[in-house]
Amino acid sequence: RLDHQTTEERAMLQTKLEEEQKARLDMENDREDLRRKLAAMEEQLVIGGEIANNAAKHEAALRLANQELIAKREAELALTRKLNEHEEEKFNLEEKYSSLTDEVASKTKKLKKLYHKYQQAKAEIKDLEHEFLVEKNEMFDTIRELTKQLKLRDFIISSFIPPKVTILPFY
Repeated sequence: RLDHQTTEERAMLQTKLEEEQKARLDMENDREDLRRKLAAMEEQLVIGGEIANNAAKHEAALRLANQELIAKREAELALTRKLNEHEEEKFNLEEKYSSLTDEVASKTKKLKKLYHKYQQAKAEIKDLEHEFLVEKNEMFDTIRELTKQLKLRDFIISSFIPPKVTILPFY
């Protein structure tokens, strides 16, 4: 009975998964169509040189298409999240084991997947830290260069311009 119920749940989840994948493909096709329409409208705006009224209409259509594209992207992200949740549910359903060795093999497989995800996240954090450090060092170099230029400017001003003339700073 438990195997029959698990099989039914798997079949139901597989059907849902296939439907969501089909919906995702449809969304991607719609998104590509919108992208083509957007490119065509942009081309008409660049090439056309039409009167201001038509340009405003095209701009509104572009904004609308862009909003639709953003909405499609959000829907796609939500669908992807839902798909991942269903995969996780399916993964958890497969935890009905017939023997201890099956359970060990399954949990080892799951542990390897999770460890791989962990390593990816760790690598991404390391990359972000490196980018931050490089950016920080570039900012410090810029600050040093600007400070040097400011000191040179102040030195030139104090050396060649009488103090009575230099009442207002140039900052």
